[in-house]
Order: sequence, then structure tokens, then C-alpha cells
Amino acid sequence: IFPHHENEIAQSEAFSGKPFVKHWLHSEHLLVDHKKMSKSLGNFYTLRDLLEKGYTGPEVRYLLLTAHYRMQLNFTMEGLDAARSSLERLSDFALRLQKVEGRDDSDIDSILTKTRESFQTALADDLNISPALAALFEMVRKVNQLCDDNRIGKDGAEKALAFMREIDAVLGFIPFEREDLDVPKELLDALRKREEARKEKNWAEADKQRDLITSSGYFIEDTPSGPRLKKK
Repeated sequence: IFPHHENEIAQSEAFSGKPFVKHWLHSEHLLVDHKKMSKSLGNFYTLRDLLEKGYTGPEVRYLLLTAHYRMQLNFTMEGLDAARSSLERLSDFALRLQKVEGRDDSDIDSILTKTRESFQTALADDLNISPALAALFEMVRKVNQLCDDNRIGKDGAEKALAFMREIDAVLGFIPFEREDLDVPKELLDALRKREEARKEKNWAEADKQRDLITSSGYFIEDTPSGPRLKKK
């Protein structure tokens, strides 16, 4: 902490007249492609740089939280892509829970209780984030299996969603609603028409709408919560 952070504390407390912080966590150095981040090496990124590349704040936050604060984090664009995939999995899960309409909730309470215990135990161990995230994704896997087997009802799904929001009060990156605002409306309409044509077994019309989508630079991804469009 000496001397830089001591100066920060002194300046802040002199200005505000109040204690600055009670706990100080100093993270390890951030690497970029296994090299120290440096302007001279041209591997220095600001948050604005990453947003301009099309990444989001939650994606950056997720990546930065994947390493323990006392361990070096190797920052790569591939890591950001992996963070995006992980958040899409959480988003798909949250959307799927919102569509559950069954009645059987026999296993959900025990799954959520065990996940909460594992999550809290991990963070109590010097903010050990890796097993905390592992517990979250294990819960997602188990509850998705309940959905596949029609063994979760609306009440259970609401409990799982409430638990996700409880966890996100700590993590701050779970996307509960996926925004499709960047997808042109005509392509969303084409996706809807394609699904209607497939239900009616009108394969020619379904192929026509699919071709419109793909020729516009998007592809269709099937998820447990339904098809969605992604840029190629």
C-alpha cells in the first residue's frame, strides 16, 4: 500500500472528512496476450476502446471477475468472446425460466440451497471467485435438465429467477433480458415468419425467410428459449 495508496487515502479523507475505505484489495497485474499492458507496446485498452469494438460492460466485467484478485489475468479478445458466450448462456437460462408453465417443483429448493451454500463458501474463502462461478453454472445445468424433463413448475422457475437476482447483486453481470434492438425489425419479422412456416410445414417459405436472414449477415441460432439471430 505504501506510499501510493496511503496518499490516496490521505487526500480522500482530507477532502471528505470521512473514512475512505475499510478494506483495500490490491489486484495483481493485468496482462494482455501474456505481456504487461503498456502504451509503448500498443496493447493498452480503455473501456471505451472495448465498447467501440462491440463488447459490452457486463462482458468486460465478467472477464475481469474470472481470475482471483491475487492472480494475474491474461486479457485477450478471445477471453472477451468466451465471456460473451457465458453471458449468453445465462441470458438463455433466464429467458427459459420466464416461459416455464409446469407444476412439478420437487427438486428446485434443494438445488438452490446447495448452490447458495457453495457460492457463499467460495466468496468467504478470500473471494475465491472460480468455485463461486462454477456453482452458478452447475445450478444452470441442473435446472436446465429439470426443464428438459418437465420437472419444474412456474413457482420453481420464479424461485430460480429470484435466486439469480440475489446472486447478481454480488456479480453484477447477469443479463436477465436480451436486447434485440440492434437486429433490424425486418429480420426479426423474417425469423417469426420462418417459425410460422415451419410449423405449417411450408418449407419453401421457411427457406425463403432463412435466406433473407443469412444474406443480411445474420444466422439463426436455436436455443432452449427459442431461435434467435446473431451476426456472422
